[in-house]
Amino acid sequence: MGITSDGGGSGADPAAEAGRGDVVVGIDGSAPGQAALEWAAREAEERGTGLLILHALNMPLVSVPFGHPVRLTPTPETAERAGRLLDQASAHLRRRHPELKARTQVSSADAVHALLAAARTAAVVAVGSRGLGGLGSVFLGSVSIRVSAHAPCPVAVVPGPKEGDGAERTAGRRGRVVVGVDGSRDADAALRFALEEAARGGGEVLALHAWQISAPIDAGALSDPSYVVEHRFAAHIAEKHVQAMVEEARTDTTADVPARAVAVEDNPVHALIRAGSGADLLVVGSRGRGGFTGLLLGSVSQGVLHHADVPVVLVRNRAQGETADAG
Repeated sequence: MGITSDGGGSGADPAAEAGRGDVVVGIDGSAPGQAALEWAAREAEERGTGLLILHALNMPLVSVPFGHPVRLTPTPETAERAGRLLDQASAHLRRRHPELKARTQVSSADAVHALLAAARTAAVVAVGSRGLGGLGSVFLGSVSIRVSAHAPCPVAVVPGPKEGDGAERTAGRRGRVVVGVDGSRDADAALRFALEEAARGGGEVLALHAWQISAPIDAGALSDPSYVVEHRFAAHIAEKHVQAMVEEARTDTTADVPARAVAVEDNPVHALIRAGSGADLLVVGSRGRGGFTGLLLGSVSQGVLHHADVPVVLVRNRAQGETADAG
């Protein structure tokens, strides 16, 4: 295990790329980082791939006269701590996942660039929802959201275990997978991902579409019989549409996955958090329909990330690139 160098001012670490199709997990010694390690190990086992365990030293860049900025060399103490952290992670995996092929790597870059470099060839990247030095959602915004917004592969954001939870709570079970759908390309990709996860883990999928009436309604109209009939008909059509999306997203490997389509009149974030409570996995597209293109992530995916207490996977349409519509 050696410390790799980015060799320039970009902050990216070329040597941090994973084996193609491997699972990547970033660890920092925090409880969410440990939970992410367990989640990633289970994911790699189910996929039959290798696992790259990555620790970023976040060494600062310094200016060089007439040259590109370079990163400071890690101190012996910093390198020793990194080695200890990865040795402990490796020992943990040997005990709990003895058949898993895992390798470790230290990057001198910051966590975001190191993980994004590894994501270029990864199947999935996993990170803890908050790490050491995180102050609530501040850390979530600085690492988890930026990696989720720019990684070309799905990104799992894993919370630390709640008090009273055992290690198995976030170890990667796929018994019940909840996925948000809205007809966008990222949501379609999220639906396919959810079906594949359920197929590998022998689980089931709940495909949820939340809708709201945009125009204000007079209070008296709510009791009008014609409004009630039209409202119920709209809900029925929405549910049928979601079911059609599920069937269209199925493949040969996911044809037999039990899947239920539900359409609810609710705020999307509230509906997904409520449906995802107690689920084993919550899946959303990184960006949905509408919204503002300046946002790193869509408002729904950001809201779900900040409030979910279960692992959340953010999926983007690979063909979309960085110019995707936000939502």
